[in-house]
Amino acid sequence: MPGDIEQVTAQLTKLVRAKTGDAGARAHSLDSLPGHAGFSYSFILERSARAATPAGKYVVRIAPPGVKISGPADIVRQARVMASLADTQVAVPPIIWYGDEVEFFERPYFVGGFVEGIKLSESSLPLAHLKRLARNGIATMAALHNVPWEPRREAWGEPFALSEEHKRLDYLLDRPTLDPAVVARAPELRERLRSSLPTAARIGCVHGDFQWSNVLFNQERVVALIDWEISLVGATLLDLGWICFFSDPASWVAATGAGVDPGRGSLLNADEIVEAYAEAAGFPVSIPEVRWFRAFAGYRFGVITCFNLMLHRRGKRHDPLWEETALSAPRMFEHGLELLG
Repeated sequence: MPGDIEQVTAQLTKLVRAKTGDAGARAHSLDSLPGHAGFSYSFILERSARAATPAGKYVVRIAPPGVKISGPADIVRQARVMASLADTQVAVPPIIWYGDEVEFFERPYFVGGFVEGIKLSESSLPLAHLKRLARNGIATMAALHNVPWEPRREAWGEPFALSEEHKRLDYLLDRPTLDPAVVARAPELRERLRSSLPTAARIGCVHGDFQWSNVLFNQERVVALIDWEISLVGATLLDLGWICFFSDPASWVAATGAGVDPGRGSLLNADEIVEAYAEAAGFPVSIPEVRWFRAFAGYRFGVITCFNLMLHRRGKRHDPLWEETALSAPRMFEHGLELLG
């Protein structure tokens, strides 16, 4: 079962020897990495000889035990999605191996190259410099949305309709166990969104969780876009609405602000993000449509907050952070209604 460092080290050494054919190869110096969709470690690969896969630092991600291998837990799909972008302008970690052979971890896995980079939220660079880097990050998002999805259908799957995401959120929201005070105006916002659903949204490759913690920088460049657990082919403005939501102080009460650094302000405000995206996109960007996707992002995260708060309070998934985040949920729904006008 993944999770024990010594056990994973032994399993990983078995894998690298099998994949490289080098009986002297070994994995060591495992270090846990953050993430919620599996077990992730950086490690050092030591080789007894030079080879196509050289010695150095790598990352392994292993699907969590006891869960259905689908959605965020589908580790192999994540690897295929990243591998499909290797020949594009979108920087992703190089994928070395992936599979679901039971003899290694008894769960699906992938091994990728370790990318040295910084996250803007962890940087001490001057704010003006961070804003310049952030614009480069938004340009990377636009580059992703320009990648032709049809030739990558085998890795990415078929387009996912906005109406299907509405149904998924209905499943989370329509529960009597949710706190009515937190749910607040969510049903009203749902109906407004549904009645104004974009009918001709541009379709393309969507990261699904495009926020600053998932973009790595080195010098002036984006060196890796990471965490592809909920990537999909769908409306590309889902990504733009998402990053705008997390960068908009109007969606958060003062005590929280999960997406906004209260000490320094947002890296870019929502208008600056939309401006940078429109400059880099190379295709028309409708501002009214962007506002719909910003409202939808607030609705989506607000519903997820209501649901996870319920799980926490009922002892099904302990995570007290949702208590703090839930303070802003009513504001998320209110601001979504304001964006829709």
